[in-house]
Amino acid sequence: MTVIHVFVGGDPVSPERIDGLGPAALVIAADSGADVAAGAAVTVDILVGDLDSISRRAMDRIFDGETVIEAHSPDKDATDLELALDVALRSDPSEIVFVGGGGGRLDHLLGNVGVIGSPAARHVPVSWVMERETAYVVRRGRTIPTSPGELFSLIPIGKDAHGVHVRHARWPLRDASLRLHGSVGISNVALGKKVEIEVGEGAVLAIFNHLVDGCQLHRQT
Repeated sequence: MTVIHVFVGGDPVSPERIDGLGPAALVIAADSGADVAAGAAVTVDILVGDLDSISRRAMDRIFDGETVIEAHSPDKDATDLELALDVALRSDPSEIVFVGGGGGRLDHLLGNVGVIGSPAARHVPVSWVMERETAYVVRRGRTIPTSPGELFSLIPIGKDAHGVHVRHARWPLRDASLRLHGSVGISNVALGKKVEIEVGEGAVLAIFNHLVDGCQLHRQT
């Protein structure tokens, strides 16, 4: 199993959250994602990007180790995260877990969503771990471990999603369509220790919030 962790800049992720991910066969950092990795004492195998936002402290840590650096010009036509995804896909991964990338500039955040949901990785299970949320790209079927009362939302990726089924949720879905600019999939609640999601056509980003009790919130439709 070639599980790859890709660290992304943005809001920090606690060492406890990162420790819970388990081991990775390869760790990649997209520029200042190296700072997120350093905060949890994670060794980076490959650093990629134009290196314009990584801290001096993280760079010194990189130079003290055996990290491979793939430096790019600031005039590149792809974000650092997109370059990191390309590197990850070269290793024929069995799973890709993105770590960090939340908060910060809105344009960067939306760009991160686009890369994480890229069809280039359609053959690989993809997850996205932030401090308060974990998101999963669902293209066919996926069973997500949850806690009762956990809040989650389904956001279509790229285009409308059809044939969507959701089980073990307060508001189950059966053969539903989620429109790209609609909000039907926002604010559902897990009923038990798992939620099952199936998508017949298209893909969704299933976002689970670990710090909010969904039972105390109103569904937004």
